[in-house]
Amino acid sequence: MAQTPVTLYWRPGCPYCKRLRRDLRSMGLRTHEINIWTDSSAAAVVRGYADGNETVPTVVIDGRGHVNPTADAVLDHARAADPGLTLDLDLVRSAGRVLMLRRAQGLLAAALAVAGFVLLGAGDPAVGGALEAAAALVYMAFRIAISRMMRITAA
Repeated sequence: MAQTPVTLYWRPGCPYCKRLRRDLRSMGLRTHEINIWTDSSAAAVVRGYADGNETVPTVVIDGRGHVNPTADAVLDHARAADPGLTLDLDLVRSAGRVLMLRRAQGLLAAALAVAGFVLLGAGDPAVGGALEAAAALVYMAFRIAISRMMRITAA
């Protein structure tokens, strides 16, 4: 599948870069990634789009720079540059399932932790402690399921 080149400028240790790279991969959008710390000309490109700063992530699509965009914004810009852009629907569906699992993970773990905290405060340490332990187990079980899904998606 041919598509308009999407160049993603990033640097190690940047949490925004990590999230954007992960989200774009999960959407099935191919990018050309350049580490600005290993390529001085790439750092100069980023400074040109970011008012002289080395703000990453910076994404360039069809000659237009986008500083610190969301994955949805990158997808919108890529589709505007290439109206015929199609993505692997299985990857898109999988990304939706991962997002749903992450939300369920947070809600369930938080509910168990709050219930455990309330019961600890009410003088029932055995049940409260068990609920807090269950919250940690639920969180880890979801985390394992999500990482396995991400590995399957990437394969």
